[in-house]
Amino acid sequence: MARFLLRRLLAGLVTLWVVASLSFGLMRLAPGGPFQRDKPLAPAVEANLRRTFGLAADVPSPVAGTLVRFLVKPGQHVLLGQPVAEIRLQNGEMTQPSAVADLEVIALTGAPGRVLRAGDPLLARATSGWEQYGRAMWSYAHFDFGVTYASEGTETVMATLAKAFPVSLELGFFALLLALLLGVSAGLVSGLYPNSRLDHVSMTGALLAVSMSSIVLGPLLKLVFCVQLRWFDVGGWQPLALDWPHVQVKILPVLTLGLIYAAWFARLTRAGMLEVVRQDFVRTARAKGLPEHLVVLRHAFRAAILPVVSFLGPALAGIVTGSTVIEQVFQVPGVGEFFVTSAVNRDYPMVMGTVVLYSSLLILANLFVDLLQAALDPRVRGDHG
Repeated sequence: MARFLLRRLLAGLVTLWVVASLSFGLMRLAPGGPFQRDKPLAPAVEANLRRTFGLAADVPSPVAGTLVRFLVKPGQHVLLGQPVAEIRLQNGEMTQPSAVADLEVIALTGAPGRVLRAGDPLLARATSGWEQYGRAMWSYAHFDFGVTYASEGTETVMATLAKAFPVSLELGFFALLLALLLGVSAGLVSGLYPNSRLDHVSMTGALLAVSMSSIVLGPLLKLVFCVQLRWFDVGGWQPLALDWPHVQVKILPVLTLGLIYAAWFARLTRAGMLEVVRQDFVRTARAKGLPEHLVVLRHAFRAAILPVVSFLGPALAGIVTGSTVIEQVFQVPGVGEFFVTSAVNRDYPMVMGTVVLYSSLLILANLFVDLLQAALDPRVRGDHG
């Protein structure tokens, strides 16, 4: 079991690195950029923002002296060895420092007449994609995603996510709890009493639920119960608030997110029960004279629940990713809100922070499901040592 756990952890880390790398590349290949707005930023302001967020770096002056003039201009591509400025040294001699590598000039960080020390910034250059990638991966490994563009550098990604994550966690937890309680209970009853009226009603409801997307179900519930009947309000979610005004705003988001997976759990539990109740070990338990509830709960249910446990991984993935849509529909101030807005605004640090957060949750959820399967099924423990 320890070796299996170690293998899964290493595979999870590799998966997380691949997801982060692909997201990093795709965000920069997408058209547009974080500084493209209806009202263009001043060149000096954009250059400062680029340096703040690691999209540009300063080129230091190699010598001390007085800046006479620049030989390049913003937006120009400079080749290795090309002179970039003219500087008068303290002894009166003139020198023209040249570029030590090919670069794109973002901004001129000085003006003629400026007194320079060796190492003072002379130009701001665009950083390469590989340079940005290396710095980003190193920062992510230390749980540092930088500051958000939306806050103009005043708030870190981790601080923003720390405020929103408890909301998304509460929404996902109650949606999963609802799905398990409702789905497993309905599937258990249907499996014990097949072709009964209860079975037909529960499976018909499950079929309708699995055929409907949360993108459709959410706005429909909102229209009926919030707009027309006015039974529930929208917005105002407060984590762990248990008074009715705060509880009632959580009911519809939890129902929307949990009902579809409750239907899947119900169908899987029913199928598992129908298969298990015909097996020899259940017949043997009944032949020994055990009460029916012990036969069902102690023997049949443990084996019948294995398909549900296997589906927990995809269900958790769907609940985590589906919460993004639900949070937008019901104005829930969770992580999904930042994920959507940051993707639209090309807020690279926030996008990467939310992607890594979601990916980590899914990897940990699948690891938990694997361990739970190994605990319930001795064959899984035997396969993995």
